[in-house]
Amino acid sequence: MDSLEWQFRRDMKRLVLPSILQMLIGNSFSLINTLMVGSMGDSAIAVMAAAGQINFILGMILSAIFGISAYITQFHGKNDSANVKKAFGLMLISSVAISLTAFILVSCFKAPILSLFIKDKDVAAYGVQYVSVIVFVYLINSVKDVYGNALGSIGKMKLMLVVGMIGMLVNVLLDYTLIYGKLGFPKLGIVGAGWATLASSILSAGILIGYVYGRKYYVNVTLREIFSFHWPFVKRVYATTLPLMFHEGMWSVGNMLYALAFGHIGVAALATYQLANTFNGYFMMGIYGFAYAAKVMVGQKLSQDDRNEAVLYARKFTRIALYSALAMSAGILILSPYIVHLFPNLSREVQSSFRHIMIIQAIVMVMFFLNNLWIVGLFRAGGDNLYTMNLVLVTTWLIALPLVFAGAYLFHWPVEWVYLMFSLEEVSKACIGFFRYRSNKWARNLVHNL
Repeated sequence: MDSLEWQFRRDMKRLVLPSILQMLIGNSFSLINTLMVGSMGDSAIAVMAAAGQINFILGMILSAIFGISAYITQFHGKNDSANVKKAFGLMLISSVAISLTAFILVSCFKAPILSLFIKDKDVAAYGVQYVSVIVFVYLINSVKDVYGNALGSIGKMKLMLVVGMIGMLVNVLLDYTLIYGKLGFPKLGIVGAGWATLASSILSAGILIGYVYGRKYYVNVTLREIFSFHWPFVKRVYATTLPLMFHEGMWSVGNMLYALAFGHIGVAALATYQLANTFNGYFMMGIYGFAYAAKVMVGQKLSQDDRNEAVLYARKFTRIALYSALAMSAGILILSPYIVHLFPNLSREVQSSFRHIMIIQAIVMVMFFLNNLWIVGLFRAGGDNLYTMNLVLVTTWLIALPLVFAGAYLFHWPVEWVYLMFSLEEVSKACIGFFRYRSNKWARNLVHNL
């Protein structure tokens, strides 16, 4: 085994497992809420789906802001701590500003927003109570997630893993007590799930930031250093970040419109779509870990002008993604009947549709894996965000969305057929993105002469 292969395996093992475990914890928040709320029937799941679209759009826009972490990775690779702090400060201020704007807008217009997805007025009113609580999570996470992404961008995942585990355990306990009214607490239903998420987010943020500054741990950036960036630096960073923000924004709005189309079919269809999205996060946990490792490892190679080694790493990660996707597809086909049985209180219509959709997911899982690795892992490491923005505009807005809306509004297809149209976004994205991946045009040094 040559030294490069040894280094690749060493770094990959160091980064992949903590990332997968963190994704497991993060997705468990959603799954636990879904399982517990699912006992209240299709309508409660639909409320979570509708409210989740708001959080999803904000999360995608913020993930674009967190694209600044590519600069942190490359600056860290050059041991340039001054510019690491500038990039961190710009990321933090941008995240808080966007989340505060979302907080104000959703607080003022939560009822009209929910009515876009849920036509039943009683169900929508129930959703307003849930959103009134969950909206405060936006502000907490706008700070916490910046610290988490900054640490992750330099390969420091253990702290986030511990904090995530504590937060998940607290969330499970509070879900149980507040949703069902146990241990002397009032029975709050889905609103209790909102309070549980808010409380666990506050606790997680307090532990994370307290540890960072108490132990002077890597990103313990002072207030002065947070504001140390200058305008030329902002322009250079935003030149690659703004296309990513537009990319994530357009993609997340597209996903909101997907939910709108499924909501038009009916509450059962929207509940099925929510279950499909929840479990798709679990199915893809493995590739999230490899995409994260690829972004860190390839980004560090690019910062050192090791373009050839960066491309070699990209080829290795792509093979891993392909083999992992095939194994996951087989696993989904085997486990799908048992997964459906986790929700005995849902209607037979939802259970049947969900099982069929998992078969569709198994068929296209290779595309999901490759897209995540290429776009999040490789293209983002090289700041190739303008290309990914155009890719999303074509595959989401020109291919998948028109087909989904035609199926839901014009042809009145069943939810399985509409979901198949939805999955064509990933199929077309992988087919087009393959040529960009092979061209190596994404492999750029972002911090040269900065």
